[in-house]
Formats: sequence, structure tokens, C-alpha cells
Amino acid sequence: MRQVFTILSLLIGVNGFCQVKSVAKNNLHHLSVRLPATIINGDTVGIVDMNEVLVSRQRVFANCTDAANYYILEQNLKVVYPYAVMAEATFQQCEATLNTMEDKGDKKRYLKQVQKQLMDQYEAELKELTVEQGKLLIKLIDRQTGNTSYEIVKEMRGSLSAFMWQTVASLFGNNMKAEYDPNGQDKDIETIIHLIERGDI
Repeated sequence: MRQVFTILSLLIGVNGFCQVKSVAKNNLHHLSVRLPATIINGDTVGIVDMNEVLVSRQRVFANCTDAANYYILEQNLKVVYPYAVMAEATFQQCEATLNTMEDKGDKKRYLKQVQKQLMDQYEAELKELTVEQGKLLIKLIDRQTGNTSYEIVKEMRGSLSAFMWQTVASLFGNNMKAEYDPNGQDKDIETIIHLIERGDI
């Protein structure tokens, strides 16, 4: 009999505890959140801004070589992507400044000054890039700026300089006219860049 009484006491205590928790949960319905809204077909619908979501399936590799190549690409992009972002910012700043200048001599001096600053700051690091990383950087510059490396050099330094640099690049297996194709051959690059930007890798 004492055991039955003990069990009943425990059940009543647990039941009371559950009731207290449920009351606490029910109190949350008094909290309100204000959202912007719009009316669609007579219904008021709340509007919530959300970050972009990248949906991708889990990568399945055909063999170990494909997997190794993908992870090498990932590592190379981690190295060169910051340089591409820097190139984009520099290109935009140069364009904005050049648009304020009328005199061709002033423009030429300004471009030489920018080139010297970039060389002083990044030359040693860029010389450490591998050939594959250099190829990636050329493609990423097109992605970030909307201009191939060849077009940028041609615009900033003239056709002769662009031709000379293209010749040098071709000796190392590079092509300064390479364009970025996010939906084709550069699809893996685009996916990895989104992962880098989101901080997932």
C-alpha cells in the first residue's frame, strides 16, 4: 500500500511539473514581432528578408583522382580568391578616379602610381603562386570585374602592353583573355567560392 501511495505521489508531482511547463510555454503567445507585410489576394502576408541560400547536392566523385583534383582546386581558390577581391576593389577605385580626370598625362601618372603601389605590396606574394593558381586568378579577375585581364591591361596600359603580357602569359600556359563561365566549365569554382563567402570552408 505504501508503494502505491509513493507511485501516486510521484505521478501527481510529475503531472504538476508538466502543467507548470505547459503554462510557461503558453505565455509565449503574448510576445509579438512586428513585420512588414503586403496584401496578396486579400490576405495579409508578413515579409521576412532572408540571406541567400545555396542549395547543392552532396558531391559524389567518380574516382579518387576527381576527388583529389576538386580538393586541390578548393585549396588553390582559398589562396587566390582574396587577390581577386582586391583586384575588383582596385579596378573600381581606378575607374572612379580616372573618370574625374581630364588630362591624359594625369591619368598616365595616376596609373603608374597605382601600379607601383600594387607591385610594392603584392609582387612578392604573387610570385609565389603556382601556374594553376595564376590561371585561376586570371579567371577570377574576369568574374570579379567583368573584364578579362587582357582587357584591363589594354585599357590601363595600352594595346602593346596587353599584347606583350599575353605573350608572356602564354609561355607559362596562361591566357589573359580567359573568360569566366560559372554555368559551364567553371561551375565547381563558382560553388567553392560561394562556400568560401559563406565561411563554410
